[in-house]
Amino acid sequence: MDRRPSGPTGGSVSACGLDSPAMDQQNGNQQATRRSSNASGSLLILIFIVYLLWSGDSNILPSQDDINNSLQSLRDEYSNYTAWLDGQPSNFTLNYESHAFANLRDSFLHPTEVPVTTPFGHYKNITGTYKTRTVIFRNLTHPPKEVSWGELADAAYSGRNLSRVHQMGEGWNWTQPVTASISISSYLSAHLSKNSTKFYRIKGLIELEIRSPKQNLVELPSIELRHEGIHFPRDGSILALVEPKHIAPDIRQLPALVPPALENVTAQMIAGQLKDGLSNFEKQARAGTLQLSNAEDPPTQCSFIFYGHMRPVLASRRIISAYEHEMQSPSGIPLPNLPKPTFNGVLISEECGIALEFDTVQGTSDGMFNRRMFTYCSIASAIYYMLLQLSLQVSDQWRTTTNLLRGSRAVMATWLIADIYTAVAHLMAAVMTTETRYALLFPGVLAAILVATDVRLITYLNSVQLLLHPPNPTPTPPAAPTAALQTQNQPTSTPAASHLVHNVPVSSPRTIKLFLSKQEIQAFSIKVINFLYANDFRAWGSTVALLSFFSFAFLGVPVYGVWFLIIASTWLGQITRNIFQRSRRVLRHDTVILSSIFRLFMPMYLFACPDNLLNIEPVAWIPIIPIWVLLQTAILIGQDYFGPTWFIPDIWNKEDPYDYHPDLVRTDEESIESRLGDCSICMEPISADQSDLGVERGRLLQLWWKQAAKKRRVYAMAPCGHNFHTKCLEQWMEIKTICPQCRGLLPPI
Repeated sequence: MDRRPSGPTGGSVSACGLDSPAMDQQNGNQQATRRSSNASGSLLILIFIVYLLWSGDSNILPSQDDINNSLQSLRDEYSNYTAWLDGQPSNFTLNYESHAFANLRDSFLHPTEVPVTTPFGHYKNITGTYKTRTVIFRNLTHPPKEVSWGELADAAYSGRNLSRVHQMGEGWNWTQPVTASISISSYLSAHLSKNSTKFYRIKGLIELEIRSPKQNLVELPSIELRHEGIHFPRDGSILALVEPKHIAPDIRQLPALVPPALENVTAQMIAGQLKDGLSNFEKQARAGTLQLSNAEDPPTQCSFIFYGHMRPVLASRRIISAYEHEMQSPSGIPLPNLPKPTFNGVLISEECGIALEFDTVQGTSDGMFNRRMFTYCSIASAIYYMLLQLSLQVSDQWRTTTNLLRGSRAVMATWLIADIYTAVAHLMAAVMTTETRYALLFPGVLAAILVATDVRLITYLNSVQLLLHPPNPTPTPPAAPTAALQTQNQPTSTPAASHLVHNVPVSSPRTIKLFLSKQEIQAFSIKVINFLYANDFRAWGSTVALLSFFSFAFLGVPVYGVWFLIIASTWLGQITRNIFQRSRRVLRHDTVILSSIFRLFMPMYLFACPDNLLNIEPVAWIPIIPIWVLLQTAILIGQDYFGPTWFIPDIWNKEDPYDYHPDLVRTDEESIESRLGDCSICMEPISADQSDLGVERGRLLQLWWKQAAKKRRVYAMAPCGHNFHTKCLEQWMEIKTICPQCRGLLPPI
């Protein structure tokens, strides 16, 4: 039975008699063992990936007692609220803020003033994601003397128990620099009457992160707050109740925030929403689909109120309405370039004595976000399609056994990790979204196909390299001597001899050295380096580990940046493989360059583009990744022209490879054309042109790298003395590593 592995194009791999039946029979058991171990490892990896995808905080199925208690609580809230609306006795009351605290709150708000003659308006639908780095902490209980609102704060907290206020504000470091991310979902309530003033209900999350100014890392866990409020498009005001994430804001208190003229309309709207929420809860309880979130202890117990003002848009309301309609339902009509929705506000807690001023909170509307998502998906799909074509080109270029032996598994491993990451990220994002689901499926499916191509190619590499380079067998211990031989060689015991044996002096205990000498440290270091660089894969891993540690410790690259730096170390594995195999060209230059460019798309988009979809701010260390990829690409292409070790100084490069381009002496100096005969591969004449870089430039380069001083010439002379074209011999050696004329073994070119 033929056990030869098939190449990437489907044919069996064979070259130079390396696929002999004896070798197949010798490695048959080893291959079977490897297949079983590889299958077990793949299964474990698959189980681990599924566990990572589905593990984490999840909703739990509530017990019947929990459902009954929650249902009764909602009924009591609704009945008390409706009784209050009807003027009947009730346990519910509105909590109005004091006049002194209202003056303090207004001192932090600075609405944008627009001249009367200038047309302006505000966005109606403010659904989107917002972010700001300008968050100013205000301590209301101990205001500085130089601030204008100090007297107002003293008046608001006069006569209060400040120890109780300080105790309520504990649990979170409010004084550190904070970045705020706000998500807003805006909708028009169905319980508003047609003749009432139009305003929108909003809800969402507010996330506060404390960042390190050095490495831009999150030092403390972020705090998430949940908000429920109202947005008035006429004047752009935003009013919201804010609580920790696992505590639902009491929307019954919203009428206390609105102007007195809108208090009754707001109260009626809230009553309708409470009734709808109660009916939905009862339906889910009867259907058995009700789930409760796994609540955790929040880092703070403070309750907040958010007051904000949208910045006016300097355009007529008709143009603003047409712009919002085009964003929601694109029709292709030309529109003016209106600014992003921006607002200023203050997050204030009366019970904790804390205020956070938000300045220039700029965001992306939902319609604009969807457009950016479609644009990103189009670009990402085109890039992953090109990467898929390049992966197929790699499979075609590695279709022979010789090229499969030259290829590096580290290259395919880094590609596989990056492609799995992108495929899972896009497919999971497509599952969790609705409007852009099909757009995200395109890059996700292409990335998944790319993963399958990577797995297929790395399987061929692994099978061929393990088959043709099996591990060294473990030496069997020598057989124990037979009893007869032991008896024959054993000396006859005598009393004198026994006496001598019993009186052998005991050796003194060995002295333990606490410190090693300089020579011993150098010898140990050499052993460690020789072990780490014993083969190309260890050399790749050791170099990547040293680079990652250096970047993390001295260049300020965070942990996730080191992860992307490891993925970007793609060609380093092929460079080390070329050094150990003494090989030159493994892939075409266009394949190397295009793969390097396209695979830089994801890290550069996430960490260099200020308007990326994940709202990740540009980082200072991102130029390290393209510079590192460019350096690898230059070294890899240089190995084709100047040799696999051209960049290694001569003091470290002790092994000289065979020189296929020696200097030749012309037999006839007056000859117009110097020829070396015909190439037996292409049957064309071979020119003896041996022009190089020049004497002075060559001497300068030879100071450090001798192999880089000589330009690759047209002819190539084999060790057996036969001459060929360099390109012809390279193409020939991609299939066979023997001389086309005498069948002698050829060293790597």
